Amino acid sequence: MTCCDNHPDHEHSKTCRVCKSEYCHDCHSSAFGICEHCGFKILIGLVVIMVILSYMAWFGVF
Repeated sequence: MTCCDNHPDHEHSKTCRVCKSEYCHDCHSSAFGICEHCGFKILIGLVVIMVILSYMAWFGVF
């Protein structure tokens, strides 16, 4: 598989550790080895968890 449309001469691509799909490391470099889509999903999940925990701490559920 070629890397992407921006780098047609490269023959390498990385595999995402979460969803196992291939992505271009030259276009979207990641230190954790995850693709851009999974990175956004993880960040959104963390924000939701932080909001829930802050409401729980604010209203004294702990």
